Amino acid sequence: MWQLRRLSTSEPLSDVGPLPNNWGPIFGLHGIQERLGDLSWLGPDYEDLGWLELTEADIRSIKESEAMSRVDAEKALAVEALNDPNIVVGDKIAWNEYLLALDTVCLCPDLDCDPKFPIRPDAQVSS
Repeated sequence: MWQLRRLSTSEPLSDVGPLPNNWGPIFGLHGIQERLGDLSWLGPDYEDLGWLELTEADIRSIKESEAMSRVDAEKALAVEALNDPNIVVGDKIAWNEYLLALDTVCLCPDLDCDPKFPIRPDAQVSS
């Protein structure tokens, strides 16, 4: 797997994935990967950019980071719902249980490959 990054800061500029299908024919480098690590030779628009091949540990770290970001965003939604002065007791219980379930997501051993997120209380169908 590959990712386009800014070389000076390691800032990711693309999602993790295979190399784009069209990079070779565009630059006349079909089948050559040695020069992809630093694209400055392509001109000033490509200064400080490079395609980096990621290790399994890098990919795992990126996926864990994405899952943790989602957990943080979901927790922020839950706290916002709990701070609503018009919340009823049943909804408050549901949101508190949701927060506890989000904490267990962080403890899953397969967080990087298959995180299991609970269903948000406001997404459940009321009977």
